[in-house]
Amino acid sequence: MSAPVVDRFMQLAPIDNPSGGEAVIRDFLASSLAKLGLDNQVIDAAGNLLVRVPGDPNKPTLLLSAHMDSVPPCHGIQPVQDASEGRPVIRSAGKTILGADDKSGMAVILEVMSRLKHPNSENNPPSNHPLELLFSTQEEVGLLGAKALDRKQLKADYAYVLDGEGSAGDIFTAGPTQYHFVIECHGRAAHAGIAPEAGLSAIQMMAAVCARLPQGRLGPELTANVGTIEGGKATNVVADFAKIRGEIRTHHEAPLKALLQEYQEICQQVNANFPGGSITFEPLRRYDAFSVSGDHVSVQKAQAVFEANHIPNSLLSMNIGSDAHILNQFGIPAVVLGMGFHFSHSLGEFIYVDELQQITEVVSQLVRGD
Repeated sequence: MSAPVVDRFMQLAPIDNPSGGEAVIRDFLASSLAKLGLDNQVIDAAGNLLVRVPGDPNKPTLLLSAHMDSVPPCHGIQPVQDASEGRPVIRSAGKTILGADDKSGMAVILEVMSRLKHPNSENNPPSNHPLELLFSTQEEVGLLGAKALDRKQLKADYAYVLDGEGSAGDIFTAGPTQYHFVIECHGRAAHAGIAPEAGLSAIQMMAAVCARLPQGRLGPELTANVGTIEGGKATNVVADFAKIRGEIRTHHEAPLKALLQEYQEICQQVNANFPGGSITFEPLRRYDAFSVSGDHVSVQKAQAVFEANHIPNSLLSMNIGSDAHILNQFGIPAVVLGMGFHFSHSLGEFIYVDELQQITEVVSQLVRGD
């Protein structure tokens, strides 16, 4: 017999949930929670589901967060259980991702809510923390659901985002600033066979820029990547346009500013070698870095519960985006908890069954405020 949280995960895994197409899984969550008596639910214009759970008014209000979307390929997921990693895991049948990012978070919240007693008598008030359950949309394509939240709707004192790739016991207290950038190269079209010398190749311009841009791991907490390139119209036309798209992530502003300046200067220098052409560099800040002190109550409480359950814990920094970024920007201290899944966004994604059970117990104890 499998653990209840595993059963919940196995129910959630086959539900298609692409970014922007979360309605079916949202309805499943809303219905499941309503059956538990949790019908104080709001769905906002962005499709986010916010559920309020009564609790002891003398305790701080906690927010539990999981995002409802998955990266492709996420249609027709078939979860299977095996022990190929040395102990029981759940993975996909092989043609899709598993979607533990973030169906593990959804499964844990559903299971923890099922364990709560929801008294409706004034003589038997709830003893758990008051809760806000946030299920967000389009996290995987830029934290769009979280960004669209109405801050005034959130009353939480602090938050746990159940979305961390890593082991149960990992507490991610910091995340990076992310920039996207677009570099556009404008040349001059000409017939490639009749008058190539009359043209100015935007693809050559683009290649010259790419060759000089610093990329990869540029420092302990600084990365940069050119992710896509495009350009040209036909093989017999000197390309008059090309575009580069990329990103930069860092936890510190000084190296970020220096790298943005270097990118701008490279574009200008390459442009000077192609008279008559133009190269533009446009950076766009996607989200700001966050850092929650190890002394904050959210971290201290989590560490105490992990230790009480004999689960080793670590305070870590992550280099990816999370709804925790937006919650922290809202002024709600939010940390991300490791959920036991690994190799997310790939066909090799899997989750350890025992760690899914462990994090369920930890979140349950955090919610009860024992």
